Amino acid sequence: MKNKTPMTLLCGYLGAGKTTLLNQVLSNQKGYKVAVIVNDIGEVNVDAKLIADGAKITDTSSIVPLTNGCICCTLKTQLAQNIENLIKTKKYDYILIEASGVCEPMPIAQELETIKNGKLDNVVGVVDAARLVDEFAGGNKLLDKKAIGEEDIESLLVQQIEFCSTLIINKKDLVTEDEFKKVRKVIEVLHPDVKIIETDHGKVEVEEILATGSFDFEDVYASAGWCKSLEADNSENPEHGEAGHVCSEDCEHHEHDEHHEHDEHCSCHHHHKHKHEGESEDEYGIGTFIYNRRKPFNRQKLDEYASKWPKNIIRCKGLMWFDDEPEMAWVFETSGRQIQAGYSGQWIASAPEKEQKAILAENPEIAKEWDEIVGDRMIKLCIIGQNLDKEKISAELDACLA
Repeated sequence: MKNKTPMTLLCGYLGAGKTTLLNQVLSNQKGYKVAVIVNDIGEVNVDAKLIADGAKITDTSSIVPLTNGCICCTLKTQLAQNIENLIKTKKYDYILIEASGVCEPMPIAQELETIKNGKLDNVVGVVDAARLVDEFAGGNKLLDKKAIGEEDIESLLVQQIEFCSTLIINKKDLVTEDEFKKVRKVIEVLHPDVKIIETDHGKVEVEEILATGSFDFEDVYASAGWCKSLEADNSENPEHGEAGHVCSEDCEHHEHDEHHEHDEHCSCHHHHKHKHEGESEDEYGIGTFIYNRRKPFNRQKLDEYASKWPKNIIRCKGLMWFDDEPEMAWVFETSGRQIQAGYSGQWIASAPEKEQKAILAENPEIAKEWDEIVGDRMIKLCIIGQNLDKEKISAELDACLA
């Protein structure tokens, strides 16, 4: 079989240090002939010139700018076509993609996985330690509001931390040791298994970025903290049951999203697929717990509670159902102050009896936890945050039940 051209995707919020890191890699390619695709949301691709100048690249044909849109949504098809064209030239044996600062990595990775002659080798997230101190450790210096709303930045940072195979914490020199420890602890809760590199000024060895063989879509997705906590809760507390609903084909895109905080900015804020009682807390007050109930939420009560959602919850994600639509499973998801719910298919309990029996016969774990009244319907949320009052939050969620 013909060797596929490896690709590295570089993501990170505005000012995190992606371009500095990319220049260092390009200045020390160690035998690779690297082509670069740079995405900028403006009409002028500033990063493309910065890369050419910073890495002293004279043949700028190796730099392909994609402007005036995001490669995680409006420019996805153009991204794939440009990569195919680069591969066909046979001039390059590695491709680096620098995403716009307001892009989520998961939809880009999904698109890159469709390229026949390419292989996604590494998804590198770059985060600014100082910004994370502001976002996760109580700071208030925020934000470049011209680019994107405050609640959206919190959500985007969480998405960029959760979905990567290598995470670079940059600008370590700009925070105190204690601030850095707290930030790192938040990251370890959000993404327990990610490879973390601590640095300043984007100083990272090329071998950590290129040809790592570290990316596997399912592994990276399943290694997010909320996902691992739900899985651990299933194994440690089997009485809580398995989520056994039947997913729709494209449930990760949540076509029927209900947004409690509306995004008026970049359309690239898709919110994606779901998949220890993992209760834990460390010396910085960062912890997790699982909220599990078999009763449904009342839609209006939950919507009202969403308007006063606890600010110390960094991340919440899981399955739920509503009393006025009992056949449908929903994914409930928060990142910072951005809150939404989206359809995720039907519960097995809503299927015809013959189909139910067939599914349960093939899935004894679901059959074992089947409830005589609600079947496989459940609310099961992983909640991650700082100084969480489990009893108070659980009581407030209980008040939203039908």
